[in-house]
Formats: sequence, C-alpha cells, structure tokens
Amino acid sequence: MATHELISGETELIVPLGATVDRGKGKLHMNKGKEETPELLNSLDSDERRNLNVVQGTRTVLIVRVVAHDESTTRTMGELANSVFGADSGVTGADDEVNLRSQYLACSHGKLTFAPTSERGLAASYYGEGSDISNGAVTVHVNTSIAEGDDAMRNDITDALNDMFGVSSPAVLADHVMYCLPPGTMSAIAYAYINSWNSIYNDNWCTYVSAQMHEIGHNLNLAHSNEDEMAYNDQSGVMGFSYTENDGPLMCFNAAKSWQLGWYSDTDQAITLSLDGDRSYVGRLSGVVHYNDGNNPNSSSNPILIKLNREKRLTDFFITFNAKTGPNSGTMEGANEVLIVKSGDEGKGYYESELVAKLGVGDIYHFSRFDGSLITAAVSVERIAGSQFAE
Repeated sequence: MATHELISGETELIVPLGATVDRGKGKLHMNKGKEETPELLNSLDSDERRNLNVVQGTRTVLIVRVVAHDESTTRTMGELANSVFGADSGVTGADDEVNLRSQYLACSHGKLTFAPTSERGLAASYYGEGSDISNGAVTVHVNTSIAEGDDAMRNDITDALNDMFGVSSPAVLADHVMYCLPPGTMSAIAYAYINSWNSIYNDNWCTYVSAQMHEIGHNLNLAHSNEDEMAYNDQSGVMGFSYTENDGPLMCFNAAKSWQLGWYSDTDQAITLSLDGDRSYVGRLSGVVHYNDGNNPNSSSNPILIKLNREKRLTDFFITFNAKTGPNSGTMEGANEVLIVKSGDEGKGYYESELVAKLGVGDIYHFSRFDGSLITAAVSVERIAGSQFAE
C-alpha cells in the first residue's frame, strides 16, 4: 500500500502510460478521458517499488496472458511462468532450465535475479473476468480485437490490470510487466520501454530467452548493440538480434553493456586505460564469464573488461575476450576472439554500441590520433587459449 507522504530522494511518482510532462509549465498531463491518478511509492513500499538505477538484487516480474475479443495468447499461464522463471524458482511445476531468470542470474554471477511477483487476489470492487496473480502470471480479458493492433490492446491491458487489482499503474504490481499479446496483434516480434517497467511480445516471443533478455535489457536502460552501423547486427550478445529458440542461444552482453551493468566493477578485473592514467596493459584477457572464477585458475585473476577512456571524445572503447563457454556458450559472433566495442555516455547510460573489431591470433587494431593526440594506440593478440583467455 502506497503512502502519500513526500520524502526527498526516496519518493517515486508512478504515472500511467501515455502521461506527458510539460517541463516549461511544470505540469503533468494525464490521458484524456481516463480517470487515472498518479501513485506515490516511498521506501516503505520496498516490495513494490521500482528502482530503475540499480541492476543488482532481486527484481519482480509479472507475465500477462491475454484473452482478447477474437484471439488469445497461445501459451497458458503455467507455460509462460515456466518459460520466464523455470526450475528452482519456486513456481509450481516449473522445470525449464534456460530462461530469463536463469540466464540473468548466470551472466551476473548471482548479482541479479528475477522472481515471480507476489500472489495477489482481485480487488473487492472488481466483478469482471480475469485471474488472480499466481506464480508470477495473470490472465487478463479485454474486448479488443487483434485487428485494432498492439497500441490499442496494450492500453486496454493496462486499464484492465488497473481495474482488476485497484492500482493506478501495473508498475505497482511488479518491477517488470511482460504483455504476451495474442498472435496476429502486431507485426513486430517485441518491444519495450526504456528505463521502465513494460515490455510487449508477439505471442510465443514471450517464451524465447533471447527476446526476454533483450526487452528486459531495455527496461534496464540498455540500448541496442550494432555493427557496420546496422541496428542489432552485433550478435555477440543479447542486445543484438533475438532468436526463435526457447532455450538459447546462451549469450550474455558485449563489453560496453557489461561495463554499464556494473556487475564486475567491484574487482580489479575491470580496468581503465587512458592518456592521463594507466596507458597500457600487457597480459592475459579473459571473458566476463570468468569473473571470480575460482574453478579456473588460468582465468580467475585476469582482467575481463578494459575501458579505453577518451576524455576529449563523446565515445570510449570497451574490450573483452568473448569466451564461448558457460552462460555465453551460444554466442553467435566473435566466439573466442577479442572484441572491441565503441559506446558513449562513459559506458554508464543508454547509448547504442558499435562493434568495431574482432581480433584473432596475430590480429592488431590501431586507434590513430587517440583522444585527439598524436599517439596511435593499438590492441594486438598474440595467443588464444581456447575459451580461457587471449594474450
């Protein structure tokens, strides 16, 4: 239950989708014709509150199955919950081994997990169709036809959830809310709101792990991974293309996204080089899958991420060894090679990355006039030891 006390630095304002802010006049405009009000959440509402600046800890998820006027989501509530949370999640009967929860947990080395949102019954004032929230899933009935498209259906699903559970926004129900639309509603495969709570999927795409990770990645403020100035073309990680596979391909994130997520920044395995600081590194480079890998002494102490910091440019370079093993064993590009990625905002915010080089043994990549200087920087690879490290 939200309180209505404003607390500086703690209170979060939850508004419905479609609301706009007039920054010049300092006014919040709600959707016309809809009786929706903002909701205040403070730190006392820790089980419900969204903290979009943190990518560690436990985040709750609600999966929405939709019964529309003329079509329904193909999968049952149980199947959807199994595909997102899987085995060992506490979901009744779940046995899926590769899913949103398991893959984020593996890539983050236990630092980020997604859990089913709390069980919740329908509001006492609601007399329509629909289910309680159970095992992190819910069924919503809307009078929308698939021909009306995903915009109309998305808005009607939001309204239905608000009515069913007596809230002003589905964001109150979970940190992330996945709408699994009936087949034929949309031509796209999926999309999500940046730094937000909502993601929308074309029916069975709700169950494909690469699509789940990609769209929830957008919720976590991750942008696309590109190559050759083509969107999604960096297929070394999940912020590139998505695939029609329930349990694969097993991939994590490229160097820029891995730096942004911050999972590996608490050790000396993530290092920064610049003209004004440490200028060079000579030695072994492992992959993010080798973070604190006590079972692999050949890799556990090697750097896994290197940032080439450019003070005078808008973008920096991020380097890792794309180890094809463990949770990254299905990487679709640059397997067991040194990958160099360019991205902006100091590697901290929403910025599309560009894969600029894939280096094998004997390869070298030059950065002419690095950071506006007369210096030519370079990355070279002399040896690669399987999926353990490059040197």
